[in-house]
Amino acid sequence: MEPVFAPDVPEGVRRLSEHRPELFVPADAPRPKRQTSWSVAPGNTFGTLLVWIAVCVGGWILALIFMAGFLPTAVAAWGAVALAGVAVLATGGVFVKSAVEDRGHKAVRLQHGKYLLPADFDEDASRLLGRAQRAVKTVLEATVTRRGLLDDVKNELVLPEQLWDIAQVLREQTVLRARQREVARGMATAELEAVLGPQRRALALSVEAIRRKVDLLDRYADRVRSADAALRAEAALEDGDRYIELLARTEPVGDTSVVQGFADEAAALKDTLTRSIDAARDAGRTLALPE
Repeated sequence: MEPVFAPDVPEGVRRLSEHRPELFVPADAPRPKRQTSWSVAPGNTFGTLLVWIAVCVGGWILALIFMAGFLPTAVAAWGAVALAGVAVLATGGVFVKSAVEDRGHKAVRLQHGKYLLPADFDEDASRLLGRAQRAVKTVLEATVTRRGLLDDVKNELVLPEQLWDIAQVLREQTVLRARQREVARGMATAELEAVLGPQRRALALSVEAIRRKVDLLDRYADRVRSADAALRAEAALEDGDRYIELLARTEPVGDTSVVQGFADEAAALKDTLTRSIDAARDAGRTLALPE
């Protein structure tokens, strides 16, 4: 399974999870603190700045000696002033960079609490969330979705919200399961069972409800796959005229039933595609968010 994000998390932060996953922290960890070069490694940062200043000063002195030997005094003086100004600006830029937080780290820090990682879920929750993610990915990447044939379902709005809601509930189930195991560890008593029994039943009801939601997503993805298959078959039939022409050129007095078969299949496929898209829309509407 992959990390799951709240619908309002920027796309740039989502891409960071692929390129810089080390920036993200589990939900039960504290919000990351602001980090700069000074806060992470002050000694190294100070040493780097000293080396930079030494290089700038040394380079300026060498340039001054060179210009004094080969250029008029006035030109050399103005050149030295210009180089000193460039060195000061560059040094200021290095200071600012060392004091500014990395953009990626800042983005992830600000979005903490709006994403969940695989480490935030136990095995049961991971299995259900993985199914939900695969179903949502199937629908959003389907050709019928990209062509707008399911626009009335509003997949781009509904499915991310559904996935985030499912992930949040699965995270809570993970926490409560771990808590129940911790509390139940040790001596079992009637008093403890009287408390844990209703809690286990409530948790089981919640798990079953989420499973039904994931089943609905799976059913929707299956309908979308069927519609996609019918759409691809329809595209393949667009080559029918070329096959008819091929037969006419090579078998002018041959069996005409093949040609008739193309027409029959085209009519049947049109009905199949219509039914498949209608079935996908009906399945998608069962996932619609309340007004």
